[in-house]
This record gives sequence, C-alpha cells and structure tokens, in this order.
Amino acid sequence: MPGIPKLLSYIGRFSLLHVIIYSLFAYLFLSILNIFPEAWKIALEFFEPYRYPAPLVILSQFIRGILIAIIIYPFYETIVKGKHGLVVLFATLWGLGLLASVEPMPGSIEGMIYTQASFIEHLTVLIVVAIQSLMFCIIFLHWERSGNIRESVHIQGLQLKDALKRGYIKRFTLIHIITYWIIGMAFYQLQGYEEALATMEVFELYRPLESFFMVAVVFFGQIVRGIILALLIYPFYITLREQQHGWLLLFGLLWFITGIGSVFFTPELLGSIITGEGLGELLHELRIGVPEITAQMLLFSWVFCKYDRRNS
Repeated sequence: MPGIPKLLSYIGRFSLLHVIIYSLFAYLFLSILNIFPEAWKIALEFFEPYRYPAPLVILSQFIRGILIAIIIYPFYETIVKGKHGLVVLFATLWGLGLLASVEPMPGSIEGMIYTQASFIEHLTVLIVVAIQSLMFCIIFLHWERSGNIRESVHIQGLQLKDALKRGYIKRFTLIHIITYWIIGMAFYQLQGYEEALATMEVFELYRPLESFFMVAVVFFGQIVRGIILALLIYPFYITLREQQHGWLLLFGLLWFITGIGSVFFTPELLGSIITGEGLGELLHELRIGVPEITAQMLLFSWVFCKYDRRNS
C-alpha cells in the first residue's frame, strides 16, 4: 500500500473524480427524467437518486468520495494491482453500493422487495449508475496506474471454483439469512416498525408487509441478495482471512458501502446536517434503520469470519 503522502493523494484523486463523474451523470439522469411520463418517475422523484450539482450536493458527494476511498483503502492492492481490478472496483461501487445496498430504493434488491417502484424506475437507476461507475473505474484505475504509480505485479486471488469447493458461498448466504432475520425480527418489535411504516413519509411507497406472500418474497429475496453479496465480497476474501481483525474490515465494507455510504444515504444526511433543514425528522428516521443494519452487519461479520476460519 502507498505511504501517507501517496494515500492522501489517492484519496484526493478518488474524491475529485467521483464528484466530476457524479455531476455529469446527475445532469444526464435528470435530463432523461424530464422526458419520462409521470407514471414512470413517481419513485424516482420521491427518492431522488440524483440531484443537480449545487454547492451543497457537490460538497456531500466530495465527502462521500473521501469516505469510500478510505473504506476500500485496505484492499488497495487487490483493486489497483489486481489482474481484475476493474471488475472488482466496479462490483464494489455498483454492486455493493447500489444493487446489494440495504436501502430499499430504486435499483436495489431491497427496493425491489419492499417498495412500489416500477420496473422502469429500477432499470433506469441500475443502468445510469452502472455507466457512471464503469466510467469512474476506467478513468480512476488508468490514473492510479499511470506514471510512477504503475506496477507490473498482478495480485492473484482465489478462483471462484475454489470458493464453490470450499462452501464459501453457502456459508456466507446461510449466515446472512440467519442474522438478517434474527436482527430484523428483534428490531421490528423493539423499535415500533409497524407504527413507523404507517406514519412516516419515508415509508410512503413501501408495499404492505403484513402478508404471507411478502414474508415469502423477503425470505427468497434475501437468499438471492446473500448469494450476490458473497460473490461481490469474494475478491476481498483473501485480505479478510489474512487479517487478525478481518471481521472489522468486512463490517466496514458492508456497513459503509451497502449502508450509510450508499448512493442515497450520505448526501441526504450531510445535506441535513449542514443546512439543519429536516434534521430532526431525519434523525428520527435514522433511529429506525441505522441501529438495525449496524447490529446485523456487526453480528454477521463476526460470526462469518469466525465460522469461516474454522470450517474452510
């Protein structure tokens, strides 16, 4: 990994490029949104996956870029020097940051399960964020590998067939489902989710959850999400296993990239903190969701890493 000066330079490059690419795609996305019929953009206008790059939006995206750069720094060599670094970084930003995000928003598996966003809305966000993430990854890795930073060494990871043989995906998915349901059911009772779902604006576009059909959808949806998470995390598997506190790295990766640092959460939080507008309501909303995902990801990360070392 680079030293402190190179680390700071890397964070600067990452966050600056993140802001520039985001701003370009914000204009593109909102231009597309203007030509959509009203029925195609109800959820997109409600959740606002992109906002015009005003100074506050730019600042929030710059901070988000800094935080993402810090979170993925322990895996710098896997991404920058790895043979499949482009795929790994893209899978992290698009796969973990959107598709497998814990936020039930357009484009995420959780959003497909819990919200009434249409297929067109999910597809639009998935495509635009995919193109944005791919452009960022190509430019960033070319920039990072150029000049004096270029390395000829390729970090070789375990092959996917090894993961299948070792039962990695099975263990990951099973522990994900168990911890998801244990923590989910506990917090549903402790934090008054039933009242929150009925009264809070943030849950306005949620599906009714009190039915056997929705329970089945959530259960099988988490199987799919668990498998996808396992595949997306796998490029970091060696690093996680080699570190004594690898479970903390796994927690940081999951908690930030799929949770509070995902496509939607950080800009909303930073905007409210800086302006003070809607801060009280937002803090009330955070009390409903953040403790649950923090507890679930802490429990999952610790159990998975401990169990994995014993059984692989």
